[in-house]
Amino acid sequence: MEAHYQNEIESIKGEVTKLTDLLEQVLSYKNGKGIFAQPPVKTPSIHVPGISQNLGADSTTKQYFVPIAPILSSQAPITVDLTADGPPSNRSTDFVNSDKLSALGERLRAVEGNDWFDPIRAAEVCLVPNIIVPKNFRIPEFIKYTGLECPNTHLRSYCNKMAKVIHEDRMLIYFFQDSLTGSALSWYMRLDNIKIKTWKELVHAFLKQYKFNLEIAPDRTILMAMGKESQESVRAYAQRWRDKATYVQPPLIDTEMVMLFANTFQSPYYEHLIGSSTQHFHEVVRIAERIEQVMKRGKIEGSVMDSRTMMRDDSGGG
Repeated sequence: MEAHYQNEIESIKGEVTKLTDLLEQVLSYKNGKGIFAQPPVKTPSIHVPGISQNLGADSTTKQYFVPIAPILSSQAPITVDLTADGPPSNRSTDFVNSDKLSALGERLRAVEGNDWFDPIRAAEVCLVPNIIVPKNFRIPEFIKYTGLECPNTHLRSYCNKMAKVIHEDRMLIYFFQDSLTGSALSWYMRLDNIKIKTWKELVHAFLKQYKFNLEIAPDRTILMAMGKESQESVRAYAQRWRDKATYVQPPLIDTEMVMLFANTFQSPYYEHLIGSSTQHFHEVVRIAERIEQVMKRGKIEGSVMDSRTMMRDDSGGG
């Protein structure tokens, strides 16, 4: 959309330049440059005999010839617009250019948004008009929601950040846009301020919009189907698996998480992880990292090690 608007603006700039050149030509025509008019009809001067004066017998008669002013043509000069493609129009050039400028203005308003500069119009589209932000309020650094994450998690994170003004509905509604990006921010900008009056109404609208993220959230079956990639470290895989596990509803307890995570490994990880008695996720990750280190040294290669020795090495017993 931004690229499209940029192309439109560049096209309009070109048209403005053309119209400016056209107006300069019109002004030059009005000043007598570039006007083709019918040449004035040169009417020859008519000599009319003057009054004779009798000055006596010896006097001679003198005749006076009075020139008559040329007869002006009753028609106005005919101007020819060299920039016009077709035959000359009966309409005045000023009116034609005025129409073009009006059409150009309408197009500019259509591209840039109609009346966004008008304070009254801005108040109508603002979700929280006339809000007063306290001078001592410091805007938190929000985690941006793109529309693909869990909406409940984002709401909880946002409320934690806005704990100082948690009872101020207008503040919560106004700054919620700062925690959104991409399609989620576009959704917020389309909200109607008539329908959204309270923070509770905004929360309901947000959850309704992104409810599908809860419906497609990973479950226990998806966690069991995951696996460590060949070039992926145990720690990186554990982080990726744990991130998925946080979206499972109802939440996993520690013992269930350990069992599901251990079952995603292949040999030789699987034998040692299943044989361990650990009940905490971070402990099973440490055991898996220990196996990874031993395998890198070339001491095991798909063979089954003594699980008791692995547990002892993990605890620092030698």
